[in-house]
Amino acid sequence: MVRIKSVLDILAYGIALLGFVPLVAYLDMIPRFLFPAVFLFAIAADRRGRLLRGHLPTVVSILFFIYYVIQLSRDNLVGPAVNFLVILLAVRLASEKGSRNYLQIYALSLFALAGSSLLSLSAVFLFYLLLLLVLIAVSLVLLTFYDRDGDTVMDRAGMAKVITVAGSMPVAALPLILLFFVILPRTQFPLWNVLNVASGATATGLSDKVQPGSALAVADVKNVVFRADSPPLAKNQLYWRGVVLNTLEGGSWVRSPIPAGERDFPGPGNVVVQTIFPEPGRSRYLLALNVPRQLTGIRVATSPDIVNSVMLIGRRIRYGTQSVPGAVIRTSRGVDLTFYRQLSPDLSPRLISLGRQIARRAMTDADRLALLERHFLERKLRYSTKDLPTGTDPLGQFLFDGKPGNCEFFASTLAVLLRAADVPARLVGGYYGGDYNEVGGYYVVTEDRAHVWVEAYLDGKGWVTVDPSAWAINFAGVGEAGERGIAHRLRMYLDSLSYFWNLTVINYDLERQMTLFNRAAGLRHLSLSGHVSLRPVLFSVLPLLAAVLFWQFRAWRRVSREERLMKALFSLVKRRYGIEWPPDRGLYDLAGKLNEPRITQFVGIYGETVYRDLKLSRDEYVQLRSLLAELRAAPH
Repeated sequence: MVRIKSVLDILAYGIALLGFVPLVAYLDMIPRFLFPAVFLFAIAADRRGRLLRGHLPTVVSILFFIYYVIQLSRDNLVGPAVNFLVILLAVRLASEKGSRNYLQIYALSLFALAGSSLLSLSAVFLFYLLLLLVLIAVSLVLLTFYDRDGDTVMDRAGMAKVITVAGSMPVAALPLILLFFVILPRTQFPLWNVLNVASGATATGLSDKVQPGSALAVADVKNVVFRADSPPLAKNQLYWRGVVLNTLEGGSWVRSPIPAGERDFPGPGNVVVQTIFPEPGRSRYLLALNVPRQLTGIRVATSPDIVNSVMLIGRRIRYGTQSVPGAVIRTSRGVDLTFYRQLSPDLSPRLISLGRQIARRAMTDADRLALLERHFLERKLRYSTKDLPTGTDPLGQFLFDGKPGNCEFFASTLAVLLRAADVPARLVGGYYGGDYNEVGGYYVVTEDRAHVWVEAYLDGKGWVTVDPSAWAINFAGVGEAGERGIAHRLRMYLDSLSYFWNLTVINYDLERQMTLFNRAAGLRHLSLSGHVSLRPVLFSVLPLLAAVLFWQFRAWRRVSREERLMKALFSLVKRRYGIEWPPDRGLYDLAGKLNEPRITQFVGIYGETVYRDLKLSRDEYVQLRSLLAELRAAPH
């Protein structure tokens, strides 16, 4: 036998864990370590009957309430709220548990899980939510028994049946949940965007400033920056354009206003269409495959040098883009040569001298670029993100002293040399490479793929993309995904789940809802006289119909044949004699009342077997069905 209270306690601890676990990474130190400690204490105290009593839980709750209220601010609403929720949940677990207390645990756990969605609404949230709803449904059913008698016990079979039936209720409600998700009115700005102002945005690897020599090493951060729905492309086409840096200030490249009258546009080439799904971040630049021709689906400000930007993004968005990979950037009115040849006075004299030599040795911009490429290749430079040059002359150490460098060193050095050789040049910041997810058909680009390259203005052509990092002797491995084993494939499968979750759930906003409704309204105008094919409809409806029929058949099979015979007899009696015989009255009373020989014989066989907790044999079952058939065929 199983005590209902024991099962309720187990379910309460499980429900509390489901509310706590999604928040662990976002909690302060106090609730992060206090909850597990109190959780273990509560389990031990429950077994010994030494849970907290009296006013102590209330006093502790009030003190923590004051502590977290002080921390509240306009930009910090969610953090103190979820921390206090976890504290309250811990206090409730360690306190005495009655019917009302169990309900409080369920409510606090549900609120805690809802709070986690304000911090990170990943696909795992759905798993936690469904499991929590199932456990709460089971607990509420058991709580009705417990509320009537706290010492109620059940045998294992009865308990299993109650849990199975109660647990199936949320599962049966799933179609209704999906329907409500689709039809309930959406706001253009979701609730979590309003409440979670600060924590909804995170900085990415893209910067408005490039300063070689500012650090000895660059950390490899694997956080996802964006996903790009795109066909597979060659590796040398995977340059994702972000920002253009056009000015040198004290050894740093920064972005300055574009000279008046300039207007760049991509030249001819094969157009690649992408849909970009950036992660919420603090970067205002919209990335696209280099060179982007047009962005759609979002209000965007495009500068003359093809830099697309928006206001700071703290929510998930998507936008479409058309790009011409590897295209030369044309200019409608030329460029300001003086602006793109400016040099900083504190640059390495060795670099300036080399640039002047190149200018004297070659007459055209293209020839000067070719000489610089040859110079880089002859130096056998190495690409690295560690042991980088620092000090007063980092670029000189990189090019002349054999120090390794990352993309910032390669691009900055080439751009300075080009300007010193009177070739207009600028830097482009963005990303290079990406892991192609064959399951979802998209690229995953992470922060460690942040990259800088050069655009050189060649007279008669336009802005030409040049990546000097590709001249490194070890550049072949840069931008590769690394391992391609089972772990990588598993990670891609999990990422595709996250991708489709964001695509179908997170990005389902007011605009997409209205589009869906408009399409549904358009179905009313379909005519079978046209070229509408019924095959998609049949393939959609028939499996659903088959599933419903199969479910009904299983439900019919779960009813025993003894019960089916009993229902058939009552139905026949009602139809033939107009008597609705209640099931709680005996069959022998029915036989005596009607005085029908076939019913008397039916009741005798049925009662001798079923009333002795036996099953009907095949012969008995056939005989009883024959008696019912004879009775149906007999005249009134």
